[in-house]
Amino acid sequence: MITPEFYILAAIFLFGGFVKGALGIGLPTLLLGFLTFMYEPRIAVALILFSIMAANMRQAMIGGSMWEIVKSHRYFCIFASFGIFVVAIVGSKVPLPILLISVGVSMTIFALSSLFSFIPKLSAKYDKAAQITAGILGGILGGLTAIWGPPLAVYLMALRMEKDKFIQTLGVMFSIQSLFLTAGFIVSGELTVPLAMTGAALLIPTFIGMYLGEKIRGRMDTVQFTRVFLCVFLLLGLNLIRRGIMGG
Repeated sequence: MITPEFYILAAIFLFGGFVKGALGIGLPTLLLGFLTFMYEPRIAVALILFSIMAANMRQAMIGGSMWEIVKSHRYFCIFASFGIFVVAIVGSKVPLPILLISVGVSMTIFALSSLFSFIPKLSAKYDKAAQITAGILGGILGGLTAIWGPPLAVYLMALRMEKDKFIQTLGVMFSIQSLFLTAGFIVSGELTVPLAMTGAALLIPTFIGMYLGEKIRGRMDTVQFTRVFLCVFLLLGLNLIRRGIMGG
C-alpha cells in the first residue's frame, strides 16, 4: 500500500529530477535539502543513493570516452572514492548536530562556489596536487553528506574545461564515487532493505522529472533559473547549520 509519506517523497524526487534535467546539477543537494526536514541526514542520504547513482550514470554516458576521463582524473578518483567509502562507514557514529552542520556546509559551499564561480586557471604542474586535495575534501564531504561536487567542480572549472566535457566528467566521477558511497552504507548497515526498496521505487519519479526538465531546457532562461535555485540551496544550507548549532 502506498502511503501519504511516499507521495510526498515522490513529489520531492520528481522535482529533484526536473532540476537535474533542466540544469544538469543539484540533485543530491536539492533532495537532501528537503529530506532533512523529514528524516535524519544519514537516512536521507540512504534514500537518495540509487537516484544519484542512476542519474549520474546516465549523464556519464553522454559524450566521449569515459575511460579517458577516468585516466585524466585518476588521482581525484582514487582519493575521493577511498575517502567516501571509509567516511561513509564511520559516519554512522558521527553525532547528529555534526551531521546537520556537515550537510549544511556542503550545501553552502556548493551554492557559493556555483554563484561566484570565478576560479583562477590551474597550471598543469599543480594538476596532481589539485586532484589529490579535491579528492580528499570530496571524500570527507561525500562520505558524510553525499555532496562531494563542490571540490570537484572548483577543480574542473580551474581547468577551463569545455561545457559538455565538464558535464560528462562530473557524471563519470559522480557515478564511480556513488558506487563507493553505496558500498559504505551497505557495510555500515545503514542501507536497510526497506530504505533500498523505497529508494529504488523513487527512481521512477526521478527519471520522469529528468525527462521533463530536459524537454524544456532549451526553452527556459536557465541562467536565471539556476541562480534562483542556488540561492534556495544557500538558504537551506544555512538553515541546516543553524539547526546543528542551535538545535531544532
